[in-house]
Amino acid sequence: MSTSNLPPASSIPVATLGARPEVASAIRTLLEPEYDLVHICTNPQTATAELPPLCAGNLSNPETSGLGSNSSRPVSERRVPRAIIFGGAVDDVTLEGVMGAVREAVAAAGEKKEAEGEEGKKEVPVVVRVTRADILAQGVDVPNPEVITKVIMGKCEELKGKGLL
Repeated sequence: MSTSNLPPASSIPVATLGARPEVASAIRTLLEPEYDLVHICTNPQTATAELPPLCAGNLSNPETSGLGSNSSRPVSERRVPRAIIFGGAVDDVTLEGVMGAVREAVAAAGEKKEAEGEEGKKEVPVVVRVTRADILAQGVDVPNPEVITKVIMGKCEELKGKGLL
């Protein structure tokens, strides 16, 4: 397992739920080196199953898609995302379902650590939502990785400016 071609440790780890694996893979490359797309989910069921434990700090669960950078890392070097990017095909109900499960898992992990006498506070990743309207506003009507990455970067920069990322 080679980790030499991975983003630097100084990059911000993020995860995503998007419908198209080929688009997510291209975005992963375009986000580097500033952002590290550590976990890629391509359907809501996988996101609901995989993102909550990952965000709660359980790094041993495998990534089903095998597309995120954590798939190329040993468990000891895997990273917890600080943001979750939701693609344009993700509706409000799905986003809230995934984030509700993430919030519950993060809270439970924090409570368990506190009960064990350790620092328990964990941060819930921030939401970065890329809507179809965001893409259309860029003059594109199909999933274009370069345009989507530009939108993601803009939204992430805004969150960083607010101290949220």
